[in-house]
Amino acid sequence: MSNLEVTQKSAPMASRYFQPWIGSGFSQSRTLLISESAYDWPGEDGNMYTPQPTHPQESMEWNIDHFGKNRYFSQINRVLCMKPAPTREEMQYAWQEQAYTIYVQESVGVMPSVRPKAAHWTDAGPHLLTLLEELRPLKVIITGRDAWNRMPGCSARLLDDIQAYRLQDGAFVWCLALPHPANRNEGFAWERIGESIRWFRSTQFPER
Repeated sequence: MSNLEVTQKSAPMASRYFQPWIGSGFSQSRTLLISESAYDWPGEDGNMYTPQPTHPQESMEWNIDHFGKNRYFSQINRVLCMKPAPTREEMQYAWQEQAYTIYVQESVGVMPSVRPKAAHWTDAGPHLLTLLEELRPLKVIITGRDAWNRMPGCSARLLDDIQAYRLQDGAFVWCLALPHPANRNEGFAWERIGESIRWFRSTQFPER
Protein backbone atom coordinates (compact mmCIF):
# COMPACT_ATOMS: atom_id res chain seq x y z
CA MET A 1 0.00 0.00 0.00
CA SER A 2 3.01 2.28 -0.34
CA ASN A 3 1.48 4.09 -3.32
CA LEU A 4 -1.56 5.19 -1.30
CA GLU A 5 -2.03 8.94 -1.69
CA VAL A 6 -3.91 10.57 1.18
CA THR A 7 -5.41 14.06 1.33
CA GLN A 8 -7.99 15.66 3.59
CA LYS A 9 -11.54 16.14 2.31
CA SER A 10 -14.63 17.04 4.30
CA ALA A 11 -18.08 15.82 3.25
CA PRO A 12 -20.63 18.59 2.70
CA MET A 13 -24.19 17.83 3.69
CA ALA A 14 -26.96 18.18 1.11
CA SER A 15 -30.43 16.87 0.30
CA ARG A 16 -31.00 14.68 -2.72
CA TYR A 17 -33.78 13.53 -5.06
CA PHE A 18 -33.45 9.74 -5.40
CA GLN A 19 -34.10 7.43 -2.47
CA PRO A 20 -31.68 4.49 -2.50
CA TRP A 21 -32.80 0.88 -2.62
CA ILE A 22 -31.44 -0.91 0.45
CA GLY A 23 -31.48 -4.70 0.40
CA SER A 24 -32.23 -6.68 3.54
CA GLY A 25 -28.65 -8.00 3.61
CA PHE A 26 -26.93 -4.65 3.12
CA SER A 27 -26.01 -4.35 6.80
CA GLN A 28 -23.79 -7.42 6.39
CA SER A 29 -22.25 -6.77 2.96
CA ARG A 30 -22.32 -2.94 3.13
CA THR A 31 -21.90 -2.74 -0.64
CA LEU A 32 -23.43 0.18 -2.54
CA LEU A 33 -23.87 0.04 -6.32
CA ILE A 34 -24.34 3.32 -8.19
CA SER A 35 -25.55 3.80 -11.74
CA GLU A 36 -24.87 6.98 -13.67
CA SER A 37 -28.20 8.64 -14.48
CA ALA A 38 -31.90 8.22 -15.24
CA TYR A 39 -34.07 9.56 -18.05
CA ASP A 40 -37.69 10.11 -19.08
CA TRP A 41 -39.34 7.39 -21.15
CA PRO A 42 -42.55 7.00 -23.21
CA GLY A 43 -45.16 4.70 -21.73
CA GLU A 44 -47.36 2.27 -23.64
CA ASP A 45 -50.24 4.71 -23.09
CA GLY A 46 -48.43 7.39 -25.09
CA ASN A 47 -47.59 9.54 -22.08
CA MET A 48 -44.07 10.54 -21.10
CA TYR A 49 -42.90 9.44 -17.67
CA THR A 50 -40.25 11.02 -15.44
CA PRO A 51 -38.37 8.97 -12.83
CA GLN A 52 -39.69 9.65 -9.34
CA PRO A 53 -37.66 9.67 -6.10
CA THR A 54 -38.53 5.98 -5.68
CA HIS A 55 -36.99 5.13 -9.08
CA PRO A 56 -34.12 3.01 -7.63
CA GLN A 57 -36.67 0.82 -5.80
CA GLU A 58 -38.90 0.57 -8.87
CA SER A 59 -35.93 -0.24 -11.06
CA MET A 60 -35.07 -3.20 -8.82
CA GLU A 61 -38.59 -4.58 -8.99
CA TRP A 62 -38.82 -4.10 -12.76
CA ASN A 63 -35.40 -5.43 -13.69
CA ILE A 64 -35.81 -8.71 -11.80
CA ASP A 65 -39.11 -9.36 -13.59
CA HIS A 66 -37.78 -8.30 -17.03
CA PHE A 67 -34.33 -9.83 -17.41
CA GLY A 68 -32.98 -9.24 -20.92
CA LYS A 69 -35.08 -6.15 -21.66
CA ASN A 70 -32.62 -3.56 -20.35
CA ARG A 71 -28.93 -3.86 -21.19
CA TYR A 72 -27.70 -2.11 -18.05
CA PHE A 73 -29.53 -4.30 -15.57
CA SER A 74 -29.12 -7.48 -17.60
CA GLN A 75 -25.35 -7.06 -17.50
CA ILE A 76 -25.35 -6.17 -13.81
CA ASN A 77 -27.49 -9.22 -13.02
CA ARG A 78 -25.02 -11.43 -14.86
CA VAL A 79 -22.16 -9.90 -12.88
CA LEU A 80 -23.86 -10.23 -9.49
CA CYS A 81 -24.96 -13.82 -10.13
CA MET A 82 -21.97 -14.84 -12.31
CA LYS A 83 -24.32 -16.55 -14.75
CA PRO A 84 -25.31 -15.60 -18.31
CA ALA A 85 -29.01 -16.15 -17.59
CA PRO A 86 -29.71 -16.05 -13.84
CA THR A 87 -33.07 -17.10 -12.49
CA ARG A 88 -35.45 -14.69 -10.81
CA GLU A 89 -34.63 -16.22 -7.41
CA GLU A 90 -30.87 -15.84 -8.02
CA MET A 91 -31.29 -12.19 -8.94
CA GLN A 92 -33.46 -11.50 -5.91
CA TYR A 93 -30.89 -13.10 -3.63
CA ALA A 94 -28.00 -11.16 -5.19
CA TRP A 95 -29.73 -7.79 -4.94
CA GLN A 96 -30.65 -8.32 -1.29
CA GLU A 97 -26.96 -7.88 -0.48
CA GLN A 98 -26.76 -4.50 -2.21
CA ALA A 99 -27.82 -0.95 -1.76
CA TYR A 100 -28.45 0.81 -5.08
CA THR A 101 -28.91 4.39 -6.18
CA ILE A 102 -28.38 6.80 -9.07
CA TYR A 103 -25.55 9.34 -9.19
CA VAL A 104 -27.16 12.25 -11.11
CA GLN A 105 -30.08 13.45 -9.01
CA GLU A 106 -32.64 14.28 -11.70
CA SER A 107 -33.75 13.11 -15.12
CA VAL A 108 -31.19 14.06 -17.76
CA GLY A 109 -33.78 14.18 -20.55
CA VAL A 110 -35.73 11.84 -22.79
CA MET A 111 -34.36 8.34 -23.56
CA PRO A 112 -30.93 6.87 -22.75
CA SER A 113 -29.01 8.57 -25.56
CA VAL A 114 -29.16 11.91 -23.68
CA ARG A 115 -26.01 12.59 -21.69
CA PRO A 116 -25.81 14.44 -18.35
CA LYS A 117 -24.84 18.09 -18.60
CA ALA A 118 -22.05 19.79 -16.68
CA ALA A 119 -24.52 21.11 -14.09
CA HIS A 120 -25.79 17.58 -13.45
CA TRP A 121 -22.30 16.34 -12.63
CA THR A 122 -21.52 19.35 -10.43
CA ASP A 123 -24.73 18.96 -8.46
CA ALA A 124 -24.31 15.21 -7.95
CA GLY A 125 -21.05 15.28 -6.01
CA PRO A 126 -22.28 16.75 -2.69
CA HIS A 127 -25.27 14.38 -2.75
CA LEU A 128 -22.93 11.41 -3.03
CA LEU A 129 -20.85 12.53 -0.06
CA THR A 130 -23.98 13.02 2.02
CA LEU A 131 -25.22 9.55 1.12
CA LEU A 132 -21.91 7.95 2.10
CA GLU A 133 -22.19 9.53 5.53
CA GLU A 134 -25.75 8.26 5.93
CA LEU A 135 -25.35 4.70 4.61
CA ARG A 136 -21.72 4.14 5.65
CA PRO A 137 -20.99 1.46 3.07
CA LEU A 138 -17.64 -0.33 3.17
CA LYS A 139 -17.41 -0.68 -0.61
CA VAL A 140 -18.97 1.34 -3.45
CA ILE A 141 -19.17 0.21 -7.07
CA ILE A 142 -19.50 3.01 -9.64
CA THR A 143 -20.76 1.92 -13.07
CA GLY A 144 -19.62 4.33 -15.76
CA ARG A 145 -16.34 6.10 -16.44
CA ASP A 146 -18.06 9.44 -17.06
CA ALA A 147 -19.47 9.44 -13.54
CA TRP A 148 -16.17 8.23 -12.07
CA ASN A 149 -14.16 10.97 -13.76
CA ARG A 150 -16.54 13.65 -12.44
CA MET A 151 -16.86 12.49 -8.84
CA PRO A 152 -15.68 14.81 -6.04
CA GLY A 153 -12.00 14.85 -5.18
CA CYS A 154 -11.19 11.73 -3.20
CA SER A 155 -9.45 11.42 0.18
CA ALA A 156 -7.19 8.54 -0.87
CA ARG A 157 -6.26 6.91 -4.16
CA LEU A 158 -4.80 3.46 -4.59
CA LEU A 159 -5.14 2.88 -8.34
CA ASP A 160 -6.75 4.71 -11.26
CA ASP A 161 -9.97 2.78 -10.66
CA ILE A 162 -9.82 2.48 -6.84
CA GLN A 163 -10.17 5.45 -4.52
CA ALA A 164 -11.62 6.27 -1.11
CA TYR A 165 -13.58 8.97 0.66
CA ARG A 166 -12.95 9.72 4.32
CA LEU A 167 -16.09 9.96 6.44
CA GLN A 168 -16.39 12.54 9.19
CA ASP A 169 -15.24 10.04 11.81
CA GLY A 170 -12.10 9.25 9.79
CA ALA A 171 -13.21 5.91 8.30
CA PHE A 172 -12.57 5.25 4.61
CA VAL A 173 -15.22 4.21 2.08
CA TRP A 174 -13.49 2.50 -0.87
CA CYS A 175 -14.83 2.88 -4.41
CA LEU A 176 -14.28 0.82 -7.57
CA ALA A 177 -14.83 2.18 -11.09
CA LEU A 178 -16.38 -0.11 -13.72
CA PRO A 179 -17.17 0.41 -17.39
CA HIS A 180 -20.77 1.36 -18.07
CA PRO A 181 -22.76 -1.86 -18.62
CA ALA A 182 -24.91 -0.32 -21.35
CA ASN A 183 -22.09 1.44 -23.23
CA ARG A 184 -20.60 -1.02 -25.69
CA ASN A 185 -17.65 1.32 -26.29
CA GLU A 186 -16.46 0.93 -22.68
CA GLY A 187 -15.84 -2.80 -23.03
CA PHE A 188 -18.06 -4.32 -20.34
CA ALA A 189 -17.25 -8.04 -20.29
CA TRP A 190 -19.46 -9.36 -17.50
CA GLU A 191 -17.36 -12.40 -16.53
CA ARG A 192 -14.20 -10.31 -16.15
CA ILE A 193 -16.12 -7.54 -14.37
CA GLY A 194 -17.63 -10.10 -12.02
CA GLU A 195 -14.18 -11.30 -11.00
CA SER A 196 -13.06 -7.70 -10.44
CA ILE A 197 -16.00 -7.09 -8.13
CA ARG A 198 -15.33 -10.25 -6.16
CA TRP A 199 -11.70 -9.26 -5.72
CA PHE A 200 -12.69 -5.75 -4.66
CA ARG A 201 -15.26 -6.94 -2.14
CA SER A 202 -12.94 -9.52 -0.61
CA THR A 203 -9.85 -7.27 -0.36
CA GLN A 204 -9.15 -5.53 2.93
CA PHE A 205 -8.14 -1.95 2.24
CA PRO A 206 -6.86 0.58 4.81
CA GLU A 207 -9.69 1.54 7.14
CA ARG A 208 -8.39 5.03 7.94
